[in-house]
Amino acid sequence: MSKAVKWLLGLVVIALAAVAAFFAFGRNGGKQADQDDAKVGKLNVAYNNPEKPIKGGDLKIAAVSDSPFQGSYISPLADDALTSELFQPTGQGTSGIFATDKQFKINDKGAATIDFDKDAKTATVTLNKKLTWSDGKPVTAKDYEMTYEVLANPAYGSSRWTDSLANIEGLEDFHNGKTNTISGLTYPDGESGKKVVIHFKELKPGMPYSGNGYYLESVTPYHQIKDIAPEKLVSSKANTTEPLTWGPFKVDKIVPGESIRLTPNKYYFGDKPKLASITEQIVSTSKIAAALNAHKYDLSIDNVSSLYKEVKKAPGYTITGQNDLYVSLKYFNLGHYDADKSENVMDRDTPLQDKKVRQALGYALNTQQVIDKFSNGLGSRATSLIPPVFSSVQDKSAKGFPLNIKKAKTLLDEAGWKVNSKTGYREKDGKELDLTYLARSGSPTAEAVTQNNIQQWKKIGVKVGLYGGRLQDFNTWSKIVQTGTDNKWDISDAAWGLSSEPSQMDLFSKAAPYNLGHATTPELTTILNDIDSQKAMDASYRKDAFKKYQEYMNDEAFVIPSSFAIKYTPVNNRVSGWTMAYDSFDLWAKIGVTSDKLATK
Repeated sequence: MSKAVKWLLGLVVIALAAVAAFFAFGRNGGKQADQDDAKVGKLNVAYNNPEKPIKGGDLKIAAVSDSPFQGSYISPLADDALTSELFQPTGQGTSGIFATDKQFKINDKGAATIDFDKDAKTATVTLNKKLTWSDGKPVTAKDYEMTYEVLANPAYGSSRWTDSLANIEGLEDFHNGKTNTISGLTYPDGESGKKVVIHFKELKPGMPYSGNGYYLESVTPYHQIKDIAPEKLVSSKANTTEPLTWGPFKVDKIVPGESIRLTPNKYYFGDKPKLASITEQIVSTSKIAAALNAHKYDLSIDNVSSLYKEVKKAPGYTITGQNDLYVSLKYFNLGHYDADKSENVMDRDTPLQDKKVRQALGYALNTQQVIDKFSNGLGSRATSLIPPVFSSVQDKSAKGFPLNIKKAKTLLDEAGWKVNSKTGYREKDGKELDLTYLARSGSPTAEAVTQNNIQQWKKIGVKVGLYGGRLQDFNTWSKIVQTGTDNKWDISDAAWGLSSEPSQMDLFSKAAPYNLGHATTPELTTILNDIDSQKAMDASYRKDAFKKYQEYMNDEAFVIPSSFAIKYTPVNNRVSGWTMAYDSFDLWAKIGVTSDKLATK
């Protein structure tokens, strides 16, 4: 569902992945020139190359990762940000059918428009009449509806179902197998037409904005997948190596987990791409600086802040930057996900059920010191779960969990955990406070940061060991946390590329599969619902609701907010048309190169 979801980022929390889930390549929207001179910190948002692009050329992109990309193309089946970023030039992946302005409000510049009827409680999605798949078949209303079927039918194995989507009439019944059709999606001009009407139980305040989570923002080629058994779709060629696309580029060749070659889609409804091809390749964190110094790539994405000093020294490149829709955090495992009921249950027998223990673990961390050492000025300690890019609703008075060892010890004392003078660790009722840390690899600093955290917790008398005795790569980590039933971990890191609508219903609701710690209370449900309520149509009411949410989450400490970030992208000086502006819809058709060879200075 493209921009409408929050994406798991594949880098360890303090590595501060510099590219967020769906904004890594620039944001959907109309005109981009109005932000060409914008700056974020000391970095320009765009690279303005004065030279004219040549005809054709191959744009070479390095995707910085120590793990292979997962490779699911169809949006409801895609779980990792990296795959979606790599597919963005095709129109799928982290892109979407709607374009937005720089405040993320959907406009009429994209592959589709959406119009709301307040009285009827409906939204009409109208696909561009020229919108066509890369095999020459028109993109139809059924293709938009099919995305809902793949997401909501459990047989397909999507992990994207949330409470938000249950606001569409009949979709929850379809999800629960009570009906074979979705009553809330209708076709004014038939399935082969270009319009779909979405019937909602109620309209929500964030609906005019991309990323709201209450409807989907991508299409799925019905004619390609209709004869594929649901359980086989995820591994099919249609989802992995031979997907159809509607954007400026189509898939030419995929080496699973390693590389993708894209060529122009001659059926693209917009301007013809300037490039002849795009080649994308996974490059490890240990090799990216050398690769750029050797001028092997035009761009690198998913850049790690800890490598910034090395990367910016590469001659022939200009560094661009943007405020990131990103937050990293520590999760506590408090329960499990009941797949049969599609809901989280906060029932795990663990000392972490006591919020004083959770708070203590947060105050024990020297997060700002770690950021100062490793982020190269591209990060800051998170004080709540809402990043500063959402300035209208972020609680600027929130303190989060600054380092306070004394307070952490006091909280554990109050919770009844006393230090054993012989071991140095805390005990209660004859049991030692011994926790398992599911930490991730993925950056050059991952091991150092993980060991730092373990030592900080030791200072307050908490014994912490690694899951399996070592750091886990992203794909392994993802499988562990997304089972929803693994009882062997207590603490874990995660980082989210957030959608452009700040509601976090899809992250922390009772039904959210991505509620990785399974925290759920009636009060949290009420607060999340209030943010998206009819009363919240009033901006001041919604701001207050967000403040209550941030205060509640910091007090309960179900998760510990860790860091916010600035993302950066090094751009070779032969590239033209590059921008990281959040309203750059047609970026991949406009981008080009001014020479057959990469610039070396």
